[in-house]
Amino acid sequence: MHTSELTPAVLKELRRPRPYPAVSLLMPTHRARPERDQDFIRLRNLLSEARKRLREDPGVERDARLEEVLKEETFQEFEDIIYAGDGLLLLVAPGEELQTWQLTTPVEVPTRIVFSDTYLTSPMVNARLHARPYYVLVLDQEMSRLWVGEGERLTEVEDHGFPAPPEIPDPEDAIPGPLYGRSPSAIREERIRQYMTDVDERLTRALDAQPLPLFVVGGSEVLPRFESVSRHAAKLAGRLELTGQDTDSGPRLAERLAPAREEWFKELVRRDMAALDDARSAKRFTSGLPEVWTMVAERRVSLLLVEESFVAVGHVDEEGRLHLGEVPEETEPPIDIEVGLSAETDIIDTLVETALDGDAQVRFVPDGTLTGDGRVAAVARY
Repeated sequence: MHTSELTPAVLKELRRPRPYPAVSLLMPTHRARPERDQDFIRLRNLLSEARKRLREDPGVERDARLEEVLKEETFQEFEDIIYAGDGLLLLVAPGEELQTWQLTTPVEVPTRIVFSDTYLTSPMVNARLHARPYYVLVLDQEMSRLWVGEGERLTEVEDHGFPAPPEIPDPEDAIPGPLYGRSPSAIREERIRQYMTDVDERLTRALDAQPLPLFVVGGSEVLPRFESVSRHAAKLAGRLELTGQDTDSGPRLAERLAPAREEWFKELVRRDMAALDDARSAKRFTSGLPEVWTMVAERRVSLLLVEESFVAVGHVDEEGRLHLGEVPEETEPPIDIEVGLSAETDIIDTLVETALDGDAQVRFVPDGTLTGDGRVAAVARY
């Protein structure tokens, strides 16, 4: 039931057309009590409502019914799925296995049921943007590891040649103690250099599969040697000179990395605001949701900035025009039922996905950053 990492190739596969109904169920989850005790009740209600809608929908062929897949019993043994993140997205279509996606995001996840001819992917895209994914490369003479992070959550990468141990050139080197010894020598220096070059080649494969900002952690010996041979050294999001991190747990490593990540994000915001100022001067700037929507729809946007908690309700008509509605004030979000693609929904999801499809950079910025610009702004290509 667990799915793979959300790479561009996986996202493309999720977005392909499917036989109706492609069912998407979205709900918030909690990692701590007492809130998480209500999550299974929420899931039970969501599944019950989905089964009811499937039975009542005249567009659902009898042999395509999915009630059996969406029974509560399917999830009884999978509490780790429910409690592992901040949101849960279930995807199932006729002839396909059920997929579960855990969302890590600092913003509230709504509760939704969507029947359509494709899966709902905007929640995972938005969650990923909010969490600002990144890589952490931990360098060590005896084992180098790669982690992928979303917010404060780190997951070790076991692909692209990682974890990466040094290769022993010949049997004579298979002696107790550190592979390279402790005494400075030309041979030792060359073997460290070769090892760091090998690690960099493995890292390149990971970055080619999924380009993400890179933080590098290592001791005073291996870190400068890696930077001297790496083709990625000039583009580091941050570096941390620490030893012994190759055996650290994900939470411990994330805690140590937090200050560097925070500084990196502040620098991103500074650069983005400078880009907006330059765009204003060059008359390539627009702000406010209606104006930004038009520019995004025309695929003219190179950079889209949205405040983190900005929510706008609306729908898009057949001619592509945006119609905004009132955002309801609720303490407990209801189940939002959507059949087809024209129902009212959070239009920011659609805006972000459309911008990404148009090859724009999209980033969420802290609330208050774009107060004078209607909470959303864009830089045009021309």
